[in-house]
Amino acid sequence: MSAATLRPARSGRFAAVLDAGTFKTVCLIAALDQEGRAARIVGVGIAPSHGIVAGSVRDLAAAEAAIRTAIAQAENMSGVRLEGIDLLLNGGNPASRTFAAAAPISDGVVTRQAIDRVAAAGRAHATAYGRQLLQLETLGYRLDGGPIVPDALGLPASRLAAHVHAITADAPAVANLTRTVERCYLRPRRLIPGPIASALAVTSEDERRHGVITVDIGAGVTGISVFRNASPVFMSTVPMGGGDVTLDVVHSLLTPLEEAERIKTLYGTVLNAQSDQHDVFTYAQSGGGEGLEQRSTKADLARIIQSRMAHLLHLVRDHLAGAGLLEGNAARIVLCGGGSEIPGLQSLAEGVFRRPVREGRPEPVSGLPPLYASAAFAGVVGVLRAVADSAAVDLPDAHGASAPKGYIGRVGQWLRDGF
Repeated sequence: MSAATLRPARSGRFAAVLDAGTFKTVCLIAALDQEGRAARIVGVGIAPSHGIVAGSVRDLAAAEAAIRTAIAQAENMSGVRLEGIDLLLNGGNPASRTFAAAAPISDGVVTRQAIDRVAAAGRAHATAYGRQLLQLETLGYRLDGGPIVPDALGLPASRLAAHVHAITADAPAVANLTRTVERCYLRPRRLIPGPIASALAVTSEDERRHGVITVDIGAGVTGISVFRNASPVFMSTVPMGGGDVTLDVVHSLLTPLEEAERIKTLYGTVLNAQSDQHDVFTYAQSGGGEGLEQRSTKADLARIIQSRMAHLLHLVRDHLAGAGLLEGNAARIVLCGGGSEIPGLQSLAEGVFRRPVREGRPEPVSGLPPLYASAAFAGVVGVLRAVADSAAVDLPDAHGASAPKGYIGRVGQWLRDGF
């Protein structure tokens, strides 16, 4: 990000990112070093979210108030006044597809114009049915039904097909988020989908190169991303998360929402220990029993939480299996997001997916408070990494003469050009 997007009250170059989630809204401002990388977090703001359901803005005024609060905290802490900001996209059902876009070649040789026509056909196909294109990456070309080649320019052919990977989201959800940010007198600069951002934050380059599946369990949405050969090959979301666990506790124990969240945090687990049958806790009952203490056991609570989390993990498995990404693929599962911090979830996930599972946490960033180094903040830290690192990569010219280095480089190109 260039310094032109900020009005600094202090000297230097900065990057700013915003995560407007279902339960919390977070703003981070980072000072960049001479190479454009995030050197130190200088501003942090967090506020309870309002008007956002399953990651999508439903009440512009309420969401605006939460965003203003988080941004004001980060600005006051950093001494930087923002004009533009990069956004984490949680809602709008961000998803990816791989497909072929084809066009005839009239003069028998693949020209730049022919490649542009195929790219235009791919964009038109990806944006059908009210979807907004976030990224379109060409994986290779097929000439007259032959094998896939990385570059087709200048080769003889009568028909050209491009195999592309497109990431899209519901256009109304994108418009609502950007409009809400604009109401805060900020210019929305670039978007990165939550599942991609989380993967960049909690997985290593080596894992993304050899194959890794990231499952980000947020409050209202669970994001899924699959990387192979350092590039994303699949992305999807499940409209369920840790907030649904809290609601299950509300309905099962007949307790207020705030009390259910406290119970889940203090006593929640998916493990079944023999001693939990006798481990009793007290809680306040809602409704007619307001103010009266009720009693339950950790074993009863574990059954409530385990039922919901097992259902969620099976839905994630169904998404992956439906895309053919589990057969013959031994990729590790990495869990992140606030919902992943329930004790015993790693073991439960290993039983569902039948493969190694680990908990993912963002790599430490100088100046970031310890609270923000937890799995719950993987997405916003991932956006910061992608945005800041994009300033240091070689970007291709208009004709693709040079290629970005690695997926972070391609994210940089996408962030610069795509929004």
